[in-house]
Amino acid sequence: MHFIKILLVLSWVSDPYASEYCGIKNGKSFYSYLKTKGPMLDEVNKRKEQFKPEITIAQQRPNPEISFDYLKSDQFGLTSNSFNLTAQHIIEFGSKRDRRVAKAEVLNELNNTQIDLSMYSSTSSAILIYQKTAQHELLIRAVKEASETFSKIVKKLSGRKQLNPEETVSLSTLRLASNEYLARLNDLENQKSLLEGQVKFFSDCNNPGISYAELNFPMIAKPLDSKNDSGLVRLEDVKVNLANKELDLQKSLAYSNILVGPTVEFQNQGADHFVSGGVALSFSLPLFHANDGGKNKAVKEFEFQKIQTKNNKRNLHIERENLLKKYQRSILTFKKMPSLKDLNRKHQEVEQLFSRGVVSIAMTIESHRQQVDFLKSRFEIENDLLETYTKINLIDGELSSLDDLF
Repeated sequence: MHFIKILLVLSWVSDPYASEYCGIKNGKSFYSYLKTKGPMLDEVNKRKEQFKPEITIAQQRPNPEISFDYLKSDQFGLTSNSFNLTAQHIIEFGSKRDRRVAKAEVLNELNNTQIDLSMYSSTSSAILIYQKTAQHELLIRAVKEASETFSKIVKKLSGRKQLNPEETVSLSTLRLASNEYLARLNDLENQKSLLEGQVKFFSDCNNPGISYAELNFPMIAKPLDSKNDSGLVRLEDVKVNLANKELDLQKSLAYSNILVGPTVEFQNQGADHFVSGGVALSFSLPLFHANDGGKNKAVKEFEFQKIQTKNNKRNLHIERENLLKKYQRSILTFKKMPSLKDLNRKHQEVEQLFSRGVVSIAMTIESHRQQVDFLKSRFEIENDLLETYTKINLIDGELSSLDDLF
């Protein structure tokens, strides 16, 4: 008996997909998992590691060039051999290396900023999926309860030998309502299954705990002007900076590199040997071009990026202003709505009146319909608030703002 208990405990502990092992019980624990262990986090870290070598590559200096020449000749039957060895170091004129590194650093900043913003957006989407899954559970319960109530009344009326005209109409209406709620239930179950699959992926768990909890949406009142150093606005400035660094790099390419280094020549002719040494110097003569094409292209791209950034930043200011108005209006409406706890308490009181038969069948149908419709409306506002909250903080660059929701 004890052996069987031990086996059961070991099998429970070894199950990598056990709900207790996952530690996902509610939205807060789900969010904590996304921040510390989630699959998206691993992907982001690996993605950032891809960009780190870019600066190292830009810092590399050209390798020295070694050249060796050997000549053999025959002068009137006398063999002559000539050996020439030259080692040249490449000197990059125009601060090419510094400008390569400057461009790589800005490019790295741009890539990391884009990844961080994308990670924030993905995390908020995962939270929204979790919330929708929990909301669907509550909607399924409400629809099931309504369907069961209708079935009870239908069974009660069907058992009567004779019905008056009102009861006949009520019975027909109840059957239609019951079938409609069964169809709703089927749709909700299907949607919940799809959402649960995504939650399982994000939580890396086959049986995560799904528990609904209201999110704590804070008020947002600060202007965008105070947040120009981060977020999507900052991203636009980085794009201009990158285009400027590319222009600097193209200007530096107008200067020729100089190759300089020692050269040694050894000759032997018969019994005579000659050794000579000196300095070798070579460079490209800019007769045909001084990278005019590259500079002209970089100038055009820089001018375009400045105009595009100006337009994008203006659009972000307008979008944020509208999003903020929408958010503030929605949050006031959301907070005026009764909580689910109050709604459930009132519904239980009404349900008791239904069971006592003191409420008409029409009111029974209408009450359950309003219960389900209210839940849907409330959840739609909540989900819209989360999406709007995310967009505002993407613009502001408040990438830790999701912490305030739990």
